[in-house]
Amino acid sequence: MAIYSEYDTAPIYAAAKLFCERCLIADGSLLGDGPLWTPENLRRLHDAFVKDPDEGDRSFTDKFRDQIAKAGEPSVARLAAEVVAVHFLFPSNVGRDRKSALVAEILAWGGATLTEGNVLEPAFLRGIGSGGQGYNARRFLEIAFLIEFALEWKQRPLASRVSALADPWAFMAAVDAVEGAETRQLRHMLVHLTHPESFERIASREHKRRVAAAFSSLLGGNAPDDVDRCLLAVRQVLEQLLGRKNFDFYWPPLVDVWNDQGDAGDAGIPLDALRHKRQIVLYGPPGTGKTYRAKSIAERLIRPALLAAMGPHDYFGRQAEVADGIQRRTHRLQLHPAYGYEDFIRGLHIDGRGGTEYRPGYLPRLVAEMGRDDPSIPHVLILDEMNRADLSRTLGEAFSLLEDRGQNIELPGAGADGRTTTLGIPENLYVIGTMNLIDQSVEQMDFALRRRFLWVRCSFDRVALVSASKARWERAGGRIAWERVASDFERLAMAAEALNREIADSPLLGSQYEIGHAYLLDAVSFLREDMGPAPRTFLWANDRAKRPVEQTWELSLRPLLEEYLAGLDARSRKSELAKLQAVFLRPPVVSD
Repeated sequence: MAIYSEYDTAPIYAAAKLFCERCLIADGSLLGDGPLWTPENLRRLHDAFVKDPDEGDRSFTDKFRDQIAKAGEPSVARLAAEVVAVHFLFPSNVGRDRKSALVAEILAWGGATLTEGNVLEPAFLRGIGSGGQGYNARRFLEIAFLIEFALEWKQRPLASRVSALADPWAFMAAVDAVEGAETRQLRHMLVHLTHPESFERIASREHKRRVAAAFSSLLGGNAPDDVDRCLLAVRQVLEQLLGRKNFDFYWPPLVDVWNDQGDAGDAGIPLDALRHKRQIVLYGPPGTGKTYRAKSIAERLIRPALLAAMGPHDYFGRQAEVADGIQRRTHRLQLHPAYGYEDFIRGLHIDGRGGTEYRPGYLPRLVAEMGRDDPSIPHVLILDEMNRADLSRTLGEAFSLLEDRGQNIELPGAGADGRTTTLGIPENLYVIGTMNLIDQSVEQMDFALRRRFLWVRCSFDRVALVSASKARWERAGGRIAWERVASDFERLAMAAEALNREIADSPLLGSQYEIGHAYLLDAVSFLREDMGPAPRTFLWANDRAKRPVEQTWELSLRPLLEEYLAGLDARSRKSELAKLQAVFLRPPVVSD
């Protein structure tokens, strides 16, 4: 069963079971008594909300309230509240307080209240899995999909509803029959909530596709075409291999095999394209995690190959060996202005007899080392801060070999024995460069060099900031759970986004001077030092930034920006810093 989570999710499945019994089979209510999920009420809600969308710029709640008011029926408002409640059962990236507050507000439009001890109280405490930012941003579409499904579902005779709900694949077919199901995350949430024994707790179609692609080899060529059936078959094989059922595709070691996007949310690195091109440059402002992402990409290139080479039994049973295999095949080279051709390819050195001899540089030694390894497993060379060196000179013959994999080229000069040396770059060597935009722009790079690499911009990443903050917070331990401070760090990420928009629009700076998320992680330490014995607020009060945010500005961000603005006169620098400070310290408004 795919019900394993870091938290107690039993109350969520209990609420989902009540939803099936009271609302999908019967015409009752999830939160009250009497009929509510009737075809008539669903049609009224559909006419008010789905058929007459409000495309204005107001918040979701304001628009929803006006749409529900048009129906003129208290029962429609109560139904709308329950629809939103079902919409909130699965996602863990919306807090309990926000979920409860919105459901209670919508109930009040219909003259009802969210009573104490209701089924949502424990169900909203945790979520099953993240819906990502997109689930909240597309709330209208997701809720409209649920209404469309319920309305079509209620057209079925009772016996048909009972039999379809009892069969996971028949229920999936019913959900998929609704127009737009293939693009709705709620589609995946619904089938899991109703049949967790058959469907993974994955709310992303793309994540399901990548999990299936990574593990379908375990099925020996008999993988079902349908991705959900494929995942169930994979789970059954893994249960045998691992000797247990309590595993999840979002947990190590499984997540490390398929998740080629790391912690960067939806804006991942195109690994399929990288496997074809074999060279990539991650460029952007400092502090945007380029080196971290390069190491993550290396790991995600190597892991699937190790799984194939070792076989699933050895791979999952010898994780220490897997970790060592990844480390041995990840090679990091820090470039700098003094690093050149002699260091990377080869150069003349004085031998023990006072003469000279050619000695291989870093790349030939690496190629020789790779020649003793399994050629089906990638090696990854990370060229850190590659633009600090004269790259065309440093690469030398490797410049053309990057495109001509498998070919050898003769290096100039002969050894003492008169013999020449050749160099080739193996097919399984991947090259990942990192580059800071404030040192050199992409446009300044040699065009021939640029076309040999894929280029991926690494910008400030809101998801990565919150994820890294959570990791630091939980690693430090303490009496305050992450869930209590998570919304404050979401607001810190919003403040950083506002600051970076101001920097990008500034005629004195520009997007290359964007603040990377690494510079904001000091807020974790500042907050821990600032908390009293029973804090009520953390990073933000209602109308102001609190001391940890001010410290983040004064000690982490302001010095960096002062350095960026060092060439300006004192008055212009002071004015620009004051403007940026005001933007960063302004409390962000949390939208619906």
